[in-house]
Amino acid sequence: MDIRRKGRFTQNIFNKLFLTSSLTIIATVIILIVTITNYYSDIIIQKEININTRTMERVEDYLSAKDTDIDRAKRDLYVNGDMIDDISFALNNGYEEYLKYRLDKFSESQSFVPSNIDTYLNAYFGQDPDINAVGIRSFENPSIEYLHIYHNLKWNKSVVNSSSSLESSLLSRGIPNLSGDGLPKGRKLTNTITKKMIINNPFLLEKIGEITIFYSTDRLDKIVKKHDESPASFFLIDGEGSVVYSCNNGDVPLELIDQIKPETNEIKMDWQDRGFYINTIANKGDYTYVSVIPDKGWQKLTIIRGTMWIAIIFFIIISILITYSFTRNYSRRIHNIVSIIRQVEKGNLGARIPKSKHEDELSKIAVNINSMLDELNNYIEQFYLLTLKQQEAELKALQAQIDPHFLFNTLEAIRMVAVVEGSKTSSKMIFHLSKLFRYSLESINTVPLYTEIEYVNQYLKLMQFKYPNKLQVSFDIPSDVERTPVQKLILQPIIENYFVHGFKKDRTDNQLFIRARHLGDLVEISVEDNGKGMTEEEHSRIVHHINSEEGDQMKSIGLRNIHQRLKLKYGNQFGISLNSIQSKGTIVTLSIPVRGTSHV
Repeated sequence: MDIRRKGRFTQNIFNKLFLTSSLTIIATVIILIVTITNYYSDIIIQKEININTRTMERVEDYLSAKDTDIDRAKRDLYVNGDMIDDISFALNNGYEEYLKYRLDKFSESQSFVPSNIDTYLNAYFGQDPDINAVGIRSFENPSIEYLHIYHNLKWNKSVVNSSSSLESSLLSRGIPNLSGDGLPKGRKLTNTITKKMIINNPFLLEKIGEITIFYSTDRLDKIVKKHDESPASFFLIDGEGSVVYSCNNGDVPLELIDQIKPETNEIKMDWQDRGFYINTIANKGDYTYVSVIPDKGWQKLTIIRGTMWIAIIFFIIISILITYSFTRNYSRRIHNIVSIIRQVEKGNLGARIPKSKHEDELSKIAVNINSMLDELNNYIEQFYLLTLKQQEAELKALQAQIDPHFLFNTLEAIRMVAVVEGSKTSSKMIFHLSKLFRYSLESINTVPLYTEIEYVNQYLKLMQFKYPNKLQVSFDIPSDVERTPVQKLILQPIIENYFVHGFKKDRTDNQLFIRARHLGDLVEISVEDNGKGMTEEEHSRIVHHINSEEGDQMKSIGLRNIHQRLKLKYGNQFGISLNSIQSKGTIVTLSIPVRGTSHV
């Protein structure tokens, strides 16, 4: 009950902290929204103005390129003296006289390539897809005009209230009563920008006429209307203040354009209770470039901005809820950890924190606490109980098991020899047996390896008396391991087990190999025979018996006895390993530390 109350109290504290942090986040976001909203419009407007400025610069680059082409055509016109003479003659004498003049010059020329006004205009203007037509007009005789049309379809679409049928010809004589812009009266052009090139007499330096180039605004439309979502309107104003091109997207009144000064500037102007953002670039050739954005042009952006903030608030709420869910989960897991710790505090050392599918800091804490409890239990069991009491008792009990078992088998062997042979070898066998008794009854538990080998040899001599000429024994004990401390009587039970289960009494080629070798930090002692071996099922059963903590009902206790003694003395990584092949033999390997140091 106390734990449950504290858990609820902790949960209440968590709720307070979470609500406080959530309110802080919400308040901070609201302040940020208000602050950002105050500057959002200016940022968007400035961004749009910058876009419009780049658009106007592209328009300026486009028109500057056209001016460069016109300047090159004008320069080459004066360089080519024959061409300026042709144009001067055509402007002063009319089209019919000019034809006669050209025929006379062509007949006198040795070149088959004609050089006239037509070839000149084609060479400099015919390759430009933006040019609809080129006109030449005389100043001295206004009734003389020549019009060269390149794109009849676009030209006819651009002509408003045309009263002339001669405009469809390639090079025609103009109609009198020209207006001031080089067009006949009653004829107006749409979607067209005109550029003029004055023609001077190279000798008298008098103005004799002008060449007018009529550019289609299709290319300008593509440049200006590249950003369809832009609320800006675009105007091109010439040096006289007239609008020569416009793209009015925002219902901008032309009276407002008349109030704009030809200077580079960014201003906000109020006109008829409406606000306009105006961006101008002046002193760029003969034009002033004007971009106008009305206030109502930002309504769409305002809607988008409001929708954006609604979405942001929505996602903030979702984020807070998700964070709350995650934090509640963490709080629950922390409560579980605290509960387990309190159980351990009350003495329940078997309590463990349940494993979590998450891989985070709490999982690491839980794993470490569980590992700590495992180590604590192992420490209490091994180092306080087993180490101080149980190990010593088990070592003495296991040692006590060996002595009667060994004495019984040895006496039985002597009895059998005495029955078969009489008393001929009894003295020798008793001699070896006495040495074995003395060795077995000594109180020391650890001896050098060479001592253990010596008394193993005593036992083997007894067995050789029992089975004369039927056993060959080989020892391979290097000098660097013969002084290794080992437990007493760890080899004799293995050899005894061989005579019981592996020795072939009907054969004279029985062999037994006893070897030792140094492998890093451990020493391996192997006992190998060529006896009966064992099946896989027998091998598995014996291995299970050896490793069993409590043992089973098998008659043989020798191998398990040795294995358990080695584990208790040196640790679980040491002991006996067993390999056997049926009808070929068995290898029993013991592993002990190099220095034979106990881990107890």
